[in-house]
Amino acid sequence: MPPPLFVAEYNIDIQPTFGSSGKLFAQMKNGAPYDLFLSADHSRPQLLHESGICEKPFQYASGSVVLWSWDATINGDSWQEALLAGKGKVAIANPETAPYGTNSLKVLQKTGLADTVLSRLVYGQSIDQTFVFVQTGNTHFGFVALSQALSTYGQKGRYWHIPEAELVDQWGCVNTKSKNAASAQHLLSFLTGDTARKSYRNLGYRH
Repeated sequence: MPPPLFVAEYNIDIQPTFGSSGKLFAQMKNGAPYDLFLSADHSRPQLLHESGICEKPFQYASGSVVLWSWDATINGDSWQEALLAGKGKVAIANPETAPYGTNSLKVLQKTGLADTVLSRLVYGQSIDQTFVFVQTGNTHFGFVALSQALSTYGQKGRYWHIPEAELVDQWGCVNTKSKNAASAQHLLSFLTGDTARKSYRNLGYRH
């Protein structure tokens, strides 16, 4: 859904397309007519810029990875305790295409838990699909974005912060051939402006 504050401020309708950063990046490389590309990393917007497809990238926020379960009764003071004490599958976004998945796998490797939970991992195409896997009960746990855990559906379960995880920087870039260049620039200004920045923390992001 379009950011309601943006629509109210600029009276511009936008049509978002959701997917993993890697998938949307590939579509942009192949000429998909997106006006603005938002990614959970810097490298892909930068590559589009270097290829002449997009203007110079801009950073607008940083996200956090958390361990989330739909079962609010799970014990465990830390995410490691909960993950090891609990049973069932664990959802993770595809590390090859989704930066949140890359970040999640890194923290499993860093803490020595990768081999322990390898057989329990279920891979989502994107962080959104990963969240749905847990929400629908197809997996018991999931490495998801803090913003998802704070959502209406996320609050029905329980989540654990992961101090060892790096922040996931959120970057974007405007298509140099955008047919709606003025609107794309307005959205860029909104995402990096004071109105949006005041909302980021409540939504689970840092700025």
